[in-house]
Amino acid sequence: MIDIAIIGAGAVGAAAAYALTKRGARVCVYDQFEFCGERGSSHGATRLFRTAYFEHPNYVPILKRARALWRDLERAAGDELYFETGVLEAGPAHGPLISGLRTAMAAHEIAIEEMNACETMKRFPQFALPEDYVVFLEREAGFLFAEKSVAAMLRLAAQAGARLHPATKVEDWGASEKHVSIRTAQGDARFDRLVMAPGVWANDMLRLPSKLVAPTPKTLFWRRPETGAFNLDEGFPPFAIETEDARLFYGFPAIDELGVKAAEHTGGESIARPEDESAEPDPEEGAALDGFLSDFIPALAGRSGPHKRCRYEMSPDGDFIIDTHPSSDRVSFAAGLSGHGFKFAPALGEALADLALNGEAGPEWEFLSLARFL
Repeated sequence: MIDIAIIGAGAVGAAAAYALTKRGARVCVYDQFEFCGERGSSHGATRLFRTAYFEHPNYVPILKRARALWRDLERAAGDELYFETGVLEAGPAHGPLISGLRTAMAAHEIAIEEMNACETMKRFPQFALPEDYVVFLEREAGFLFAEKSVAAMLRLAAQAGARLHPATKVEDWGASEKHVSIRTAQGDARFDRLVMAPGVWANDMLRLPSKLVAPTPKTLFWRRPETGAFNLDEGFPPFAIETEDARLFYGFPAIDELGVKAAEHTGGESIARPEDESAEPDPEEGAALDGFLSDFIPALAGRSGPHKRCRYEMSPDGDFIIDTHPSSDRVSFAAGLSGHGFKFAPALGEALADLALNGEAGPEWEFLSLARFL
């Protein structure tokens, strides 16, 4: 039986643990913080799931696989984790969002409905859209329960024999021809393989030839509506809307008393180290969101609620990096998820398991290899 260490217990590390234990590997999972905490990128209640991917059409087959794996995880966990509500996506006809969606739709079969702004506002009167906006309602899309999903994957991995080590920082690692080793405050341990999903700590942990991950703090905001028109059970959809100046905002229906969660996906200032992050958001973030809401969802503008900090781990091109480590084929990693990786988690975990056990993932992952930066 092969022994594998995993560094990082966010969505991708948890998914790798679950995938590897299903294949019979002996797994140890390490995280420097308590599991399902708020120091990484996988915390909070919800994350969007989209299949028509404007970012790059090559993601679409991976997302179709991820969607099936989310359903498999739900069955194994005995809990509802993915709500296929549909996602409303709107923007200028020639903007990056709509242009990218059309490219993905042309390359792949995707269940999607196109509407104009007038039709959309009759169906969803909460929105105020410019009359020339193009709108897509993607049916095989919705949202995921984030922390609940990570906890489910870790629980299932533990039930299959994985040993979990929360609040255990890996201080160093090394690889030889025959094994890999890690060092924690509890001592040294040897394994056959090492998988890393270090999130915003990737630069220090991966020790790649150059620093390829820029930690970028972001803020999620809640806005409390006056009526129930924005509730999930009233049919208000998750959304992603691009403005004329190519800023992308997204949000979720109200699922509890906190109200509608919304944020800007674009923008943000990177920091040198994760520990340099301010605990409070830049005031411009809240102002930008309310400016967007005033124009596109006016009933939510100024309806103040709580906020929560999140962290993007930006790669140079905004796409993921998943590969074996250049110093050893016994070490594999995923990094640079750039604020859109959560929805891929079970597929990323499966690919990391393939890399750890077989030395390669499928051809669909080749465009995300480290080679493009070397």
